Amino acid sequence: MNIEIANIFYQIADILEIKGDKFRPQAYRVAAQSLEALKKDVQDIYLEKGEKGLKDIPGIGEALSQKIIQYIETEKIDKLERLKKEIPAGIYEMMSIPGVGAKRAKLFYDSGIKDIKELEKAARNHKLQKLPSFKQRAEEKILEGIKSMGIEERLPRKEAEKIASKILQELEAIKEIKKTEIAGSLRRKKESIRDFDFVILTDNPEKVIEKITKMSFVKDIIAKGKEKLTIITKQDRQADFRFFNKEEYGAGLLYFTGDKGHNIWLRTIAIKKGLKLNEYGLFKNEKRIAGKTEEEIYDKLGLQYISPEKRVGEVI
Repeated sequence: MNIEIANIFYQIADILEIKGDKFRPQAYRVAAQSLEALKKDVQDIYLEKGEKGLKDIPGIGEALSQKIIQYIETEKIDKLERLKKEIPAGIYEMMSIPGVGAKRAKLFYDSGIKDIKELEKAARNHKLQKLPSFKQRAEEKILEGIKSMGIEERLPRKEAEKIASKILQELEAIKEIKKTEIAGSLRRKKESIRDFDFVILTDNPEKVIEKITKMSFVKDIIAKGKEKLTIITKQDRQADFRFFNKEEYGAGLLYFTGDKGHNIWLRTIAIKKGLKLNEYGLFKNEKRIAGKTEEEIYDKLGLQYISPEKRVGEVI
């Protein structure tokens, strides 16, 4: 969640800059950088310490803490929605293209390019090279970014299940993987999905990451870390792979299955019991008391096991 809110703050800063604001953009960018540097999820900080905990984050004051709370509770920030209406729609639309940003979007708009469709046409006709500091490779990146935006369209569940099944088949052939399951909205049996989440049990994530990147379903690699791999599939869909050991696996599966409201509800119950719940387990002080399976986490929280398709907010 830290990165999601940081990205919104960066967008707000960009739009304010387009509007000629000389001071507030920097405040939003400082706050965004603080969120990116946090080792703890901002949602956990809020659940444990309330607004006071948010204000202890460098660069976060009254106004920004309220915006963080609004996002935690509603998954949106009204400030961004209002600002979007104060600039031409085409500028904001072009800002959403990976690698474009506010300054380039405004440059395109001021040169007569009013939306993504016109931008794509200009790039294909090599007209962007006439703009300051633009070369052929920059045009190619714009086209790649536009193409990648097709990932946002949702897939029907049956189609998504076929893709996920083929990925799981290949994953199960990796000897270092002890267990793997689909998570996210597909595990919750939503009627449509945007991307894929896989939770993997392994003692050697580095080796598994190396092997996954060479598999037939991989089109592009977006990000690679010690505990996470993000790729684009041959169907132009994003797929995230998260890696856990046997003590963490159930907690990871629970967390990345969601939904968000359900996770918040479980964390709130944990806090009331003097515990802490995250994707690595259920803890009392610093000692993990559950995490191997979802069932034991629900049990320690005093709850009966809740099947994935019923995990929507608070379940009574």
